[in-house]
Amino acid sequence: MSWDVWGHEWAEALLKKHIAGGLTRHAYLFTGAPGIGRRTLALAFIKALYCQDPPEPGEFCGSCRNCKQLSKLQHTDLFIGQSAGQGETLKIDTVREIQHNLNMQPYAAPWRTALFLRFEEANINAQNALLKTLEEPTPLSKLMLTASNENALLPTISSRCEVIRLRPMALNELADRLESSRMMLRSDALRLAHMSAGRPGYALRLADDPDEADRIVSIASDGVELLSADTLQRFAYAAAFKDVKKRPVLREILQVWQSLFRDLLLLSASGQEADPPISFLELKDELEKLAAKGDPEVFRKTLSEINRMITYLNANANLQLLAENLLLNLPNL
Repeated sequence: MSWDVWGHEWAEALLKKHIAGGLTRHAYLFTGAPGIGRRTLALAFIKALYCQDPPEPGEFCGSCRNCKQLSKLQHTDLFIGQSAGQGETLKIDTVREIQHNLNMQPYAAPWRTALFLRFEEANINAQNALLKTLEEPTPLSKLMLTASNENALLPTISSRCEVIRLRPMALNELADRLESSRMMLRSDALRLAHMSAGRPGYALRLADDPDEADRIVSIASDGVELLSADTLQRFAYAAAFKDVKKRPVLREILQVWQSLFRDLLLLSASGQEADPPISFLELKDELEKLAAKGDPEVFRKTLSEINRMITYLNANANLQLLAENLLLNLPNL
């Protein structure tokens, strides 16, 4: 049987081996880009650990009480810790509350498990607080962490975990899975595979909400239009971010523009003969024209600036100033 975790069969096989051999670690860290399947893999692993009637060691039945409760994230021995939203801060109080629960006896499973999502958002105090549990684990508890990459955490955190590094799927392989499982046209499946950059969880979310995919392309198109906009038009766009409540909106725009300028960099650096794996297939003709006008180093610097803006955004910097600074420094094409 398979856990049905797309693209990470090697990780599934490793974790099943740990269970079958009675070699499960106290703590696991699942790393990779958002939407790649970190949370899905961690939950499948927990199901295999908790299943009351596994078909074989390392599998889960999906129908026992524990499996059903985990599917609803309602199990009494599972404790989930995360920030209030993407880009927010996971604080020490959340870690301490879960640590307290881990010290109690399991109610219906062999272990009590803490699942910390996007743990790179934990502040230093929260990460240091978790170290005590990592260094002095209780015998009936497990820790599961997800993060963008292990370097986003304190070295003392990642060094005490079994690190499972997840990578994107090959685009054609992901398109094959989407086409067969969702009965999609090949062109639609390829579109989502490219837009998600090989991240199966993200691709499935887009498959479930086609309007969301169209909205993301619209955000990318806005970025394309701003490359030929004058200063007044760019300032007018930035003025939409006066309200601090627009922080999630600006964060999403910057994340889409990361993919946009990555496309421009790939196209400008690849030459006419290459066919680079760009994210926005429906914008390819327009992007190729822009890439021909620009220099790879300009697109590389713009992409670095967007990454820097996201860091400042997470530090609660002034939204409008961030937007204005970025837009004024966009290339004119």
